[in-house]
Amino acid sequence: MHPSFRQDRWPLRIAYTTYSARAWTIEQHVRLAREMGCQGLELRTLANEPIGPDLPPAERRRIMDLCADADLDICVVGSDCRFANPDPDERRAQIERGRGFIELADEWSAPVVRVFGGRHEPDLDPAEVNAWVAEALRELAEPADQLGIQVAIETHDDFSAGARVADVVERANHLGAAVVWDLGHPYRVGESVEQTWELIGPHVAHVHFKDIKRTGQGPTGWESVPAGAGDLPLKQMIELLADDDYDGFISTEWERRVDPVADDPASALPQHTKLLRELIEHAQG
Repeated sequence: MHPSFRQDRWPLRIAYTTYSARAWTIEQHVRLAREMGCQGLELRTLANEPIGPDLPPAERRRIMDLCADADLDICVVGSDCRFANPDPDERRAQIERGRGFIELADEWSAPVVRVFGGRHEPDLDPAEVNAWVAEALRELAEPADQLGIQVAIETHDDFSAGARVADVVERANHLGAAVVWDLGHPYRVGESVEQTWELIGPHVAHVHFKDIKRTGQGPTGWESVPAGAGDLPLKQMIELLADDDYDGFISTEWERRVDPVADDPASALPQHTKLLRELIEHAQG
């Protein structure tokens, strides 16, 4: 553990998502996570391949053993499941795929499986789409909850707003249905930090830490930047988590892929983690 990181007053744990360095092997991720003093890893992509239910048993055991030997929790299994599809057969296929991710999480003792609402055609009724997503979320949350696992929808895509995600989770109406709060997307679509937390705070099982800046570039007009160099009120966000005694993981997510030197995750991830640790310690007082 990093020598300056105290967990006695606020037991929040630091991780990062392997999506931040998609080409790396599990060995590279474990090595960096330990060097940075992380307590966990969020598994999404390894060696340029997304993890999934088709991962061979021997590879599952190898990943689990490497993390356990390094004293790293697998804090989240990041699925690719999306449910905002008007075709009920497609939604059913995604639900069945989600069951495979739950089995993988159970094998790895991971407490959270991340899912998405996804994107949908703009002419669809948002309330109807929310009902589809909530139904899928509830159907997965029921068996997951029996294993001590939460299925958490991320604030992302057409479900970036806390208001929409909160509606989905409330419709799902199950303790096993939760939220991954990506700090960037609700703010990007116009919600204040206070609004987002009031809406989804009771349901948040995991947090994605990043920074973004409004540049007018790219598909959303916002771009990923080094932590502290963007527009997100990161200090306020971490203090809010501390004030409400959030006790899950905060996972760094580095998404920029522009400059092969400045955007090297081997540099970006330690920079993010260092600032995150400083913000946590400040919030601890």
